[in-house]
Amino acid sequence: MRRLFWRIFAALWLVSVAMILVLTWTTTSNFESEKISGLGITRLQAAMDDQLLRTAHELQTSDAAGLRQWLGGTAGYGPGTVYVLDANNQDLLGREVPPQARAAVAGNAGTPERVRTRSLHATDGHTYIGIAVFEGSFLKRLIYRRPSAFWLNIGIAMLISALVSALLASYVAAPLARIRASARRVARGDLSARVGELRFGRSAEILALAREFDQMAARLKELVEGQQRLIRDVSHEMRSPLSRLRVALELARSHVPQTPNASIHDSSEQGILPCGDMATQLDRIERESERLEEMIAQAIQLSRMETTTPSGAQDVALDELVADIAADAAFEAQARQCTLHIAQSAPLRVHAESDLLTSAIENVVRNAVNYTASGSTVRLRLDSIDGQARLRVADCGPGVAPGDCARIFEPYFRTDSARQRKSGGSGLGLAIAKRAIERQGGRIHASNADGGGLEVEMLLPLA
Repeated sequence: MRRLFWRIFAALWLVSVAMILVLTWTTTSNFESEKISGLGITRLQAAMDDQLLRTAHELQTSDAAGLRQWLGGTAGYGPGTVYVLDANNQDLLGREVPPQARAAVAGNAGTPERVRTRSLHATDGHTYIGIAVFEGSFLKRLIYRRPSAFWLNIGIAMLISALVSALLASYVAAPLARIRASARRVARGDLSARVGELRFGRSAEILALAREFDQMAARLKELVEGQQRLIRDVSHEMRSPLSRLRVALELARSHVPQTPNASIHDSSEQGILPCGDMATQLDRIERESERLEEMIAQAIQLSRMETTTPSGAQDVALDELVADIAADAAFEAQARQCTLHIAQSAPLRVHAESDLLTSAIENVVRNAVNYTASGSTVRLRLDSIDGQARLRVADCGPGVAPGDCARIFEPYFRTDSARQRKSGGSGLGLAIAKRAIERQGGRIHASNADGGGLEVEMLLPLA
């Protein structure tokens, strides 16, 4: 908003300065061109006559040498330039006399409104001719032959206009800056941000904008909190029937005969089911129950991170943490006939919540293991850059569409390839990783690697 303030200030101030100069020019020009009633001459000509009168008075009170000194010291006084010609029609100061001045002396003024003449009599009996010539444009005279205290008055006017322009610019920019600051807080996740009462810049339009922003933020907070509450409540409520389902599953297992060739009677279908098929179905129920329990746990964890403030941060040896996670994920990678390799590692320490940081990195690594090609290698690189720890996890999978690189961190978002695969997760792993990394003051983003696959980069401030 500083740029907005200075743009508004510069626009207002420059317009004020231009208006001051234009008004000065038009007022002075019209004033000098105005004819004095009863005399038949303009005010400019009267001012030039005054110059000649002062010159005559100086000649009468001193000799020619004194007049020369006086003329040299008052060269910038008055609207015109005064020439004093002796009997040889030569200027006393040796200056070149303009042609219009010589024409006026000869009786042909040419431009009488710009040339005035007067006979000057010295005390020694010599007679001189004084000529006042208005030379150049009004702007040139304003710069070089300005009235007394002209620039001081202009400076005061510009200073006043600058103060008024600054006040008006602040009146517009200050409330907008406050609204923008509140918008940034909302964008960072602080849904309690409000503009509140404005003490400065209380125009009707700005007040309406502030009220509508606060109403929008309040409604947004209500919707988001309602969504989070729904997810949290549903997740908690689902755990109870899930627990009962697991108990029922164990009871069903206890009634399945252990003899391989045995069978049980299905009363609902009036048929006989082999025990092997029943055990397979029970195993499937158990797997789906475990998956559902994992999804509920992730939903609760995500909701907790979004509704609580960071706490319990401590110094964590990031290189050791990455090594432990990679070692645990290596067992899961063996089932997919792929390997994990820490291509680069450096001893780095970060200040973070250890559990959340572990969960974030583990989710990213497990995601890479799930989607890398069979027989390939998932590479981990840990180094530092610009005072931050950087962890990069790259797989050799199909990657994602360029437009989905940011969306894969949204809750429950899954790419088409993930939906078509049995290994597709719940869509919460990377969302949890993003919330956890940002909660530690870091950043996370994904991009398609040049050689194929997806690379996820995590940046964390060093301790």
